[in-house]
Amino acid sequence: MRLSDLCLRLFYVDAVLELLAPWVFPDLRYATKPLLMLLLAGYVGLESKSLLVVLFFAWLGDVFLLIPGDNPLFFQLGLGSFLLMQIAYIRLFHLRSREIWHWSLGAIMVYVVTLLQFLWPHLAEGLRIPVVVYAVALGAMLYFGVKLSDKLIFWGALLFVISDSLLALGKFYYPIPGNSFWVMSTYILAQLLLITRLRKLQLTN
Repeated sequence: MRLSDLCLRLFYVDAVLELLAPWVFPDLRYATKPLLMLLLAGYVGLESKSLLVVLFFAWLGDVFLLIPGDNPLFFQLGLGSFLLMQIAYIRLFHLRSREIWHWSLGAIMVYVVTLLQFLWPHLAEGLRIPVVVYAVALGAMLYFGVKLSDKLIFWGALLFVISDSLLALGKFYYPIPGNSFWVMSTYILAQLLLITRLRKLQLTN
């Protein structure tokens, strides 16, 4: 069995453990969550440095958001790491896009503005600008993903938006019961779809 195939299979196992951990053994997440992106990096290997950059910043974001406590610094560092990851995804999508614009731009802008208007009263003053910048980048990532007209890329990008939206609503508006499961399940599936599809596209070109 090739290393890439082994890492992908281990990723599936780790993903299940990560989703079950909050109900079985919460401290297990300190191992399962950081391992997710490392296993995807093992799947990618050295064949794509651009995808490894994406996964590195995603891994940093996972680690920072995993640190316990109410220190806003770690949330800001996590947000910054994921922002760099989104920019890396945007670059990869843009390089493969042939369309100059797509009709979905208006709908995505409406969603981002609506989400920000909803969250704004609940954001601490120091987090408002970082959250706005990240939300714009998140919307841009979805837009450039939609422009590729690739179903797997589209679903991966959309699931990422859903995951981050649920995370924001749960953190700043209302502690949704079981929100961790939905945030992580959509995040895991989003990363899996985006990384595996981009890797396949890069290998076939």
